[in-house]
Amino acid sequence: MRRAPSACAAIVCLLTITLAQANTPEACRGADLAHVEGLAAAEAARADDLVNADGLMWRIEKPNLAPSYLFGTIHSTDDSALEVARRAAEQIKGAEVVATELGGPIDSIERANLTAAMLAEALDRDHDTFEGVIPPEDRELIETFLVGQGYPAAFAHHLKPWFLAILTALPTCEAAREALNLPEVDQFLAQTAKDLGVKVIGLETPQQQLDAIATMRPEVAATLLTLTAREPGMNDDLYATMLRLYRESRPAEILPISDAVGGLSEAERSAQDEFMRVLLVDRNAVMAERAAPLLASGGAFIAVGALHLTGKDGLIERFRADGYAVTKLW
Repeated sequence: MRRAPSACAAIVCLLTITLAQANTPEACRGADLAHVEGLAAAEAARADDLVNADGLMWRIEKPNLAPSYLFGTIHSTDDSALEVARRAAEQIKGAEVVATELGGPIDSIERANLTAAMLAEALDRDHDTFEGVIPPEDRELIETFLVGQGYPAAFAHHLKPWFLAILTALPTCEAAREALNLPEVDQFLAQTAKDLGVKVIGLETPQQQLDAIATMRPEVAATLLTLTAREPGMNDDLYATMLRLYRESRPAEILPISDAVGGLSEAERSAQDEFMRVLLVDRNAVMAERAAPLLASGGAFIAVGALHLTGKDGLIERFRADGYAVTKLW
């Protein structure tokens, strides 16, 4: 499975926004992978990940509590994604509290401070981070790819592999659009709540999110980075496909589609699965724990990346295990 763009964590998307260079908005161009061979088999293999895969907006209920709502976001500035978010934002009007991954809205000063802190975490001034991790035969390929993304090769050699792998998760077009401070789904929802006078909180701190991502083993990160460098156009195609699935309220289906267009070795597939565990499953437990008191009070609106909702280990099943009725609205 190649990396699904939707798996980009909010903190990493914010960093990509800040580091990217752009002067004019660029429309994202990619081929919609609507028809790929072997999709049925890939869907069967991903059955556990596709539990509750149909739906973005869910109502959470328990007797004697005001209903809460769970919405799956996409870390994107795409106009069609924002239209979906505007529909979801109708539920904010009656909410007691809004919870997103990082809270917000995050202004330019906060973003700059986050960028400085993240770069300090990722930078290794004293060592060549490619040594012993990225095979010599892959280095030129990766350097060329990173230079094309706007990151000088000499600089990249002092950035930790997990950081480089995550940093290139978004296609260049979306990073460029976000660098222009165009509205992004999560921050749009946080700003809407603020404008309505509804309290906004984060289910994670930026440091907690970054710490979770930094647990990725260097070998796994190197594999991801090499795969992306070998086929950089695939990020655009996956992104276009993800946007279409998001509009159709079926974002988790990007996972079997990514599998079906893969053709990866067992080691490469294992690396991709570990990436998904680090970025999604491990953080689901933290998000569910932080959301528990909000749900217990009723009237919450919770908005996190859509892939955190689905699957046997997703938030929907976790909330059901806590005794809540969770019903799809759309």
